[in-house]
Amino acid sequence: MDLPLFILSFIVILASCELFTNGIEWVASRFNLSRGAVGSVLAAVGTALPETMVPLIAILLLPASNGVGQEIGVGAIMGSPFMIGTLALFVCGLSLLLFRRRRSSRALKLDGDLVRRDLGFFLLAYALAAAAAFLPSHLQWPRYLLGLGLLLLYGACIRRTMRQGADLEDDAGPLYTMRLFGLMSGKHGEAEPPTALMVGQVLLAVVGIVAGAAMFVDQIQEISSALGVPAPVLSLLIAPMATELPEMYNSFTWVRSGKDVYAMGNLTGAMVFQSCIPVTIGLLLTPWSIDIGEPQQALQAASMIIALLSAAVLYISSSRRAIGLPNLLLGGVLYGAFIGLVLLIV
Repeated sequence: MDLPLFILSFIVILASCELFTNGIEWVASRFNLSRGAVGSVLAAVGTALPETMVPLIAILLLPASNGVGQEIGVGAIMGSPFMIGTLALFVCGLSLLLFRRRRSSRALKLDGDLVRRDLGFFLLAYALAAAAAFLPSHLQWPRYLLGLGLLLLYGACIRRTMRQGADLEDDAGPLYTMRLFGLMSGKHGEAEPPTALMVGQVLLAVVGIVAGAAMFVDQIQEISSALGVPAPVLSLLIAPMATELPEMYNSFTWVRSGKDVYAMGNLTGAMVFQSCIPVTIGLLLTPWSIDIGEPQQALQAASMIIALLSAAVLYISSSRRAIGLPNLLLGGVLYGAFIGLVLLIV
């Protein structure tokens, strides 16, 4: 492992996430978008790019002769919703705990309708994807049909989200690129950033997130290979740890700032995206089949069940206006239970 490159990749991801959250708030303000649209669509899609690229590259570019590329690809696709539903929610709860005095609250104040809408789409899409994994391996046409259906479902989700949602947060901080180019002076608000600069900052941040995640995954893979970790386990636990870092960091930052709708929308919106777009890649380009008789594939099945369970618990708890610490910290318990299962099986 190249330690300086490992540290650099981590810094690139975090710096890009900070640029992204700052820029996306300004873009939302300029185009008068709702908080739901910002968190569940714009932020979710932008930060979900790394976990889409990793399996796609693994499936298409790694040697197909030994099946490792498909194993890594499928594992990464299944590992992403699992990581959001467990560790990312735990990080969100940890942020809530750390900044409870600053916020004067130990609960996330959310629009329950927005959360249940996202999670409703996720539960439907991912449950269908999980069921498809247990179909006979020679039946590919139902998988292709489901892939098309998931794309249509995600389109419907975006359409509904963009038309509904709570009012926009209006306290975005100064645009970082304005400071960089020396275009702002004095108090915040004296200079209005040009639209091109806002959009350019967001696009630059997305490129940085993808590049940083790619470097991070490469370094983690070298560590895992040296330790002899099986490819499916690597793709379930290690690769998503890097690719989900943007969602974790963004939500941590937004909880700290009291922008709870953004924070939770980033996570639930990412889960919807992951259950539709990356899953469609898996359905179309891999066998997408699980044999629970194989220990490593049994772990994949367990990760899907845990992701669905976590989403169902959050769906039920979001019927209240505020979501408390127990509902968020449960993700850490589920993640720890899965780690125990990995140690038991592998």
